[in-house]
Amino acid sequence: MKYKNYKSAIHNFAHSFQSLDYMKSPKQSFNVLVELENLGLEPKATFDFLAGTIEPKEAITNSSKLLLDHYIDWLPEHCLKHECDLNNLIKLQITIRTNFQTAATPRGMNKAKELVIESETIWQAQDKPEQTIRISQIEVMDSKFTRTGIPEL
Repeated sequence: MKYKNYKSAIHNFAHSFQSLDYMKSPKQSFNVLVELENLGLEPKATFDFLAGTIEPKEAITNSSKLLLDHYIDWLPEHCLKHECDLNNLIKLQITIRTNFQTAATPRGMNKAKELVIESETIWQAQDKPEQTIRISQIEVMDSKFTRTGIPEL
């Protein structure tokens, strides 16, 4: 096990989690943000993969719990492939957010919206300092998905 492998493993895990692709779950983290926005709340949610929790409480739905469970289930295999010992990981939280108010309509794409999805991952391996990984990704989607969410399988 090499400590340097954790950063790569955690980055890849976070990128998969925030992606609009169906990576390890038929559920979408983006949809949690849509649901919060539709409730009039800040579109920001934190998933704790070691404690198995989701905040705020309004973000806890059957879909978000399944999403969390799917990624928790995948975490041991993912760490193993990166030669990381999951037992040495003492913190792994991903906060995902977007700002629907700043979504833009791309030129020539009247039925689409472009928005930035951001994640901040706070993680810590045993006997090492806490670290943060930030990922910002521009996504273009049908504008209806900013209100209804991405179709889930």
